Amino acid sequence: MSPSLFSHAAEEPQPSKVLEPITFEVTVPHAPEQAFEGFTDLIHLWWPVDTHSIFGDGSHVEFEETVLTETSDRDEVRNWGDILEWEPGRLLSLTWHPGAGPLTATRLEVRFTAEGQSTVVRLRHSDWGQAADGAERRLKYQQDWPSVLSKYARFMGAIR
Repeated sequence: MSPSLFSHAAEEPQPSKVLEPITFEVTVPHAPEQAFEGFTDLIHLWWPVDTHSIFGDGSHVEFEETVLTETSDRDEVRNWGDILEWEPGRLLSLTWHPGAGPLTATRLEVRFTAEGQSTVVRLRHSDWGQAADGAERRLKYQQDWPSVLSKYARFMGAIR
């Protein structure tokens, strides 16, 4: 068949808009191993569940073997993400989908780099294209990560 038999030409494929990763960093006055431990093993002590959680105040956030979970005060458990890489003192990488399913997961990568007597903790949040609302989610996290990381930094003794 000839293309002229169709009433209109096929639309040109549009390039997909790639949403760039967002990156934030804080510096804490500890060695990378301690900074990693504070970020992971002690997350329940600094994560702001009152403003950044599924169940709200009274819930408990923790890393359990291969996942990051939140448990409500009624023992309801939600998976926030699956651990991809766990290198104490160096790197934490995980899928990220609090309140959503794993099919719409983004990716978090947290690197711990020694800088003198301190550690720079760099969070990179990427892979926004998994969900239809990727741009909206990216904007929300761009606004929220600084306050969450400042809670961690204060917990670890950082002075601004």
